[in-house]
Amino acid sequence: MNYGQAIQYLYGLNSLGWKLGLDNISSLLNELDNPQKKYKTIHIAGTNGKGSTSAMLESILRSAGYKTALFTSPHLVHIEERIRCSGRLISQEELVFYIERLQPLIQKYKCTFFEAITAIAFHYFADQKVDIAVIEVGLGGRLDATNVISPLISMITNIEIDHTKQLGRNRKSIAKEKAGIIKPGTVCITNCRFNELGTVFDQICQERQVEHIRVDQLLKIENVVFDEQITSLDISVNGSNYPQLKLSLIGEHQIQNAALAVTAANVLNSRFLPIKNEDIYRGLLDVQWQGRLQVISDNPKVVIDVGHNPNGISCLIKSIRTIFKYDRLIVVLGVCKDKDYVAMVKKLAPLSDIFIAVKANNNRGLSQSILANTALQYSNHVHECKTTFDGLTYALNNAQKDDLILCTGSHYVVGEIIPHFNNKLS
Repeated sequence: MNYGQAIQYLYGLNSLGWKLGLDNISSLLNELDNPQKKYKTIHIAGTNGKGSTSAMLESILRSAGYKTALFTSPHLVHIEERIRCSGRLISQEELVFYIERLQPLIQKYKCTFFEAITAIAFHYFADQKVDIAVIEVGLGGRLDATNVISPLISMITNIEIDHTKQLGRNRKSIAKEKAGIIKPGTVCITNCRFNELGTVFDQICQERQVEHIRVDQLLKIENVVFDEQITSLDISVNGSNYPQLKLSLIGEHQIQNAALAVTAANVLNSRFLPIKNEDIYRGLLDVQWQGRLQVISDNPKVVIDVGHNPNGISCLIKSIRTIFKYDRLIVVLGVCKDKDYVAMVKKLAPLSDIFIAVKANNNRGLSQSILANTALQYSNHVHECKTTFDGLTYALNNAQKDDLILCTGSHYVVGEIIPHFNNKLS
C-alpha cells in the first residue's frame, strides 16, 4: 500500500459517516493492549478555541522538555497535521505503516474515519513513548472516540450553539455532552462565558468528586497591547501572576485560551509534572497554529481564519477591527451546510466593501449561490465564485495595496487557501 492508496482507504471510511459511541474504538484499542493508557493525557473539549488551547498547552509542555504528543481535528491541508510528536507531524511513511497495521481491526469493528485516525494516533503515541499527550475532542465529548482516555486534567473551552443535531439545541444540553470527558478523581478546568453553564459543570464535578477550577472567576487581564504578530499582556489567574506575557496567536479570544493553558500548566506543575514560569512564557511565544487569524500574505494583506459559527465570526470581527488597519475589507466566505450561515453572513456582509461567496471543494459546502443571495440582503457589493480559488483570485485582482482580504467560514476554505500561498512562496 503506497501513500495515495492508504489515504484513499482512510477517506473511504467517511462513507460510514460520523458515528458517536465508544464500543468500536474501545474494542479495537483493547486488542492493541490499550496504548492510550501508556502515557499521561490532557483532554480538551469545547465549541471554539479547543485547538488553539491544545496547541498552546503542548507548546508549554514541549518547552519544559517533555516528549509531547498532540492530536487535533480537523486538519487544514494534510491529514498528518492531526498527529504530532514533539511538534513534528507524523510522516507519510509512518502513517501508511499504521494504516496497514490497523486495517484488519478497522475493518473488523467497522470503524469510521475518525475512529480509525484516533486509534492510529493513540497507537503511534505509545510507540513513540511520549511523556504526555494533549488530546482534542472531535465532536461533543461524552460519546466522542477520544473519550476512552483517563486524563490528568479535563478542560472545556467556551460553549456555543453548534452541532445541534448531535449535541442538543441549547447551551445546557451541549455543555452536558461536553462534560462527558470529566472523569472521577481528576481535575476539570473550564472558562464559561455564561454563569449557568458554570453551574452545570459545578454540579457534574461535585457528583464525580472532581475539583472544578473556573478560570472565568479567577482571571484578571491588564495592559493588553495588540499588534499583527504578538499580543502582550499581564495575566493573573488562580493566584499566579504573569506580567508582560506574549502570545504569538493574536486576537482577544486567544487570551482566554491562553488563560486555560496557563491554568493547566499550573495544575500540572503543582501535582504531576514540573513546569517553570519560563516554560510558560516560551511556550506561548513560540506556539504556531495555522489558520487562526493568520496573516498569510502582504500587499495586499490576506488574513485567514477558521471561524465557522456565529460566535467564531464575532470574535474574528472584533479582532480584525482591533488589530488591523486597512482601507477596504474584502471578505471571501465559504461555509458548511449545517452551520448557521445566515447569522454569519449577517455579521460579515455589512462590514465588507466586497463580499465574495464561495463553495469549498467538499460535499458539506453550502452553495455559493445561496450564500450570495443571503449576503445581498446586507450588502450591495456581492460576487459569487464556484470555487475557493476563484474567489481568492477575484479578491486579489480587485484589491488595492492598503486593502485587507479576509478568507474565512470553514476549515475547508482555509485549507484550500493555504497551498496557494505556500506554492507561491516555494
